[in-house]
Amino acid sequence: MQIKGADVAGAVSPIFDDGGGANQRATGAALNASFTCGLGIFTMLRELHGVARLYERLFLDIIVSIFYTLFGGLLPKLHVPYRPLDGKIAIVTGANSGIGYQLALDLARRGATVYLACRNVSKGEEAVQAINQDLNRSGNHIDSKAGRVQALQLDTSSMSSVRKFAAKWTDEQKGKPIDILIHNAGISSAPKGQDITEEGLGTIYATNFLGSFLLTNLLEFSLAAGARVIFTAAAGQYAGNLTSLLSRPGGVPKPSLLDNLLGRKTPDSQLYADTKLMQTAFASTLQQRWTRPPFAGKTLSAHAFMPGYVSTPIFGKTATLPIYVDPVWWALKAFSALSIPVEQGGATGLWLATTRDLEVRRHGGSYWDRMTRRMSPVQVMDPGVLERVWQCWERDCGGRWEELGG
Repeated sequence: MQIKGADVAGAVSPIFDDGGGANQRATGAALNASFTCGLGIFTMLRELHGVARLYERLFLDIIVSIFYTLFGGLLPKLHVPYRPLDGKIAIVTGANSGIGYQLALDLARRGATVYLACRNVSKGEEAVQAINQDLNRSGNHIDSKAGRVQALQLDTSSMSSVRKFAAKWTDEQKGKPIDILIHNAGISSAPKGQDITEEGLGTIYATNFLGSFLLTNLLEFSLAAGARVIFTAAAGQYAGNLTSLLSRPGGVPKPSLLDNLLGRKTPDSQLYADTKLMQTAFASTLQQRWTRPPFAGKTLSAHAFMPGYVSTPIFGKTATLPIYVDPVWWALKAFSALSIPVEQGGATGLWLATTRDLEVRRHGGSYWDRMTRRMSPVQVMDPGVLERVWQCWERDCGGRWEELGG
């Protein structure tokens, strides 16, 4: 019940009646103002308490994530329930090795038609051959007919290559509805002397994120009802910085004052972390977009997941870096003995792609670690910042989201 000033004034009139009613009205107004102020303070404190709880949970999830990254090899194994995927179509980028290969293999084992989108087609074909050999082994009882697993050329560091891939899919595959799209392609460091692509983009930024942003846009209308878009993120997202894009058009590395003092370029681990946070932010923003027309009702979902510290080829080029050049990659090298096998690294991604778990269906746009939903820095970010960063992604792709496919 809302207490109005006139009501309060009437209640105290026997005490403050001066005959003219001036004191009565003044006192009522004062009490009403005090009540309103007190209610405002209470509401503010309640909101602050809620914010504090959010940051407390975020802090705890950061600690858990760091522990899982460094000591994942000591944790119990994850087991993904089997779900047949016959008739489903999946695209996995960066699928010729590491986590991408494992995800492609596991999806094929469940009966899906899988397209390995790889920069190096020859390595992609080798991966296809290895997957088919696995499917043909006695006891698998899986259809391994020709063409169910294929390799396609895609270099996510090149927006031109991304556009060609999408156009080829629409033309040759007749726009086949995509049930699972896994953005796994990524690098931990740029090749020596190649920090910037021919298109003027930061190599790590373009490879790990911007290519995925554009590809999702170009294939958005090819996504089947209930499709899942999944990003192989990392715990490094907690150290990421989205606003760096506001001062670094194209994600081109820009050394900080400390970097200049140490005579080094921007550490690759920081650029990597930035892209992992971008993936999580993109998944969250995509999910919000898909709740509106023309996608409302298609039950599309986007997710980002942490595979854990898997000793895969992506970290091969960082193994010999001295500590002053990149202390983060140096530290990971020190804990390599506790890394987890690639099968475990891909488990959460496979689970997100295949599960019917209600929590996954209800919480699209989330970040997951060991098949558990975790907090991401995105959840405590100013929506205005996310909007400006989205505009940076559009800028670097050459147009607004609605116009990129034109």
